[in-house]
Amino acid sequence: MSLRGKIKDLEFEVKSRFVGNEEVIHIMVLNQLHPRSTTLIRAPRGLGKSTLMLLMLKGVCGDDIVVVSGASEVKRGEVVGRLHIPSLERDGVERVLWAAFTKSKGKGLDEMNRLNPYTTANIHHMMQFGEVWAYGQRTAIGDYTLIANENPMDVTSFIHPPPFYDRFDVCLYLSSLTLSEKFQLQDLLEKYDWNIVESMPQVLSFEELEEARREVTSEELSPEIIGYINLLVRDFQVCIREKERSEIKPPTLCEGCHFIMDICSMVKEPLSERATIALTRLAKASKWLYGKCDLEDIFRMALWVLPHRMTLVRTRNLLEDLRSLLHRERIKMEDRNVRRQWAILNNLMNKFNPSLYRLARDAAIEDVVFAEELIKLEDKWVREGLLRRDELLSTQMGWKMPSLRSAQT
Repeated sequence: MSLRGKIKDLEFEVKSRFVGNEEVIHIMVLNQLHPRSTTLIRAPRGLGKSTLMLLMLKGVCGDDIVVVSGASEVKRGEVVGRLHIPSLERDGVERVLWAAFTKSKGKGLDEMNRLNPYTTANIHHMMQFGEVWAYGQRTAIGDYTLIANENPMDVTSFIHPPPFYDRFDVCLYLSSLTLSEKFQLQDLLEKYDWNIVESMPQVLSFEELEEARREVTSEELSPEIIGYINLLVRDFQVCIREKERSEIKPPTLCEGCHFIMDICSMVKEPLSERATIALTRLAKASKWLYGKCDLEDIFRMALWVLPHRMTLVRTRNLLEDLRSLLHRERIKMEDRNVRRQWAILNNLMNKFNPSLYRLARDAAIEDVVFAEELIKLEDKWVREGLLRRDELLSTQMGWKMPSLRSAQT
């Protein structure tokens, strides 16, 4: 069977043992197709977080799995390593016995919200740098798959820092089962003699997964898709009042802002650039596996890339709120295409044209990301003597764009 066939078979085997949440499983499989893949599953108790984690780990790693549970008292030696006491006593040599968790290809974090901050700091370092340290010694961590689950509503939770969560490629939310799905689950439990996880086969070897990851990494996306990914992320980052640096946050920061009704005003803490990396990887995986990745795929994937990387000004239901914002973003992109904004900007980058500049100014008044790019061009034209500073869009609108200040500096 081909590598693509085995990856599709992996999705089939997991779905045949886990009822509902098919979109979550689909994204979870795609997310396995790049090196050092990390997945976070969030749900209240009893919805199958641990089961789904173990099914995927067994499917790609077989028995080479180590699960660290936050429900037990986890010590540093279980996650990173411990000293080999006989070597220290006999030879005076500090030799580290690296923990099985660091050496396993399949790494699981069960009830991660209960892990103490010291343990998560070690895991954070491993995810960030691909290495672990203990007793002044370092060991590199090769390729792996890490899947974690947590229940944020658990009252025994530790509060982990946002940068730690940002290291997870995707954050997947599980839904409770409908009435008909409950009957399906009962049938499954009886079919597998109440041992669903034990029935899960290793669908492909980890060496085969690594080969698939190499092929996906070398996959090339179209300039259009790359542009859409960067534009989507930037729309959730941009702020003419620099919310990244300001101690005042929306909605107070947005009072009196020209873009008060835009998406930017609804985002309290913006996305990091890891959102771009995660979306790009998923897009490459989709293209490799199915031969295509279009704009609708990007928006569908974005729902699972964004929730743990940003904070909204007001949240009633996080996923529904994000769906609403992504729908508005989709409409905004269509409007940009109708206006041919990027074609106009591209022409202006090649040569200043007064007529096109007027069209660009009209578009910039309603589009902060477009305005950001136009203002950088304006500063260039001022230096070339094509525009006076009092004619600039930023001057007339009273905007103080970060890009303009950096360009003038």
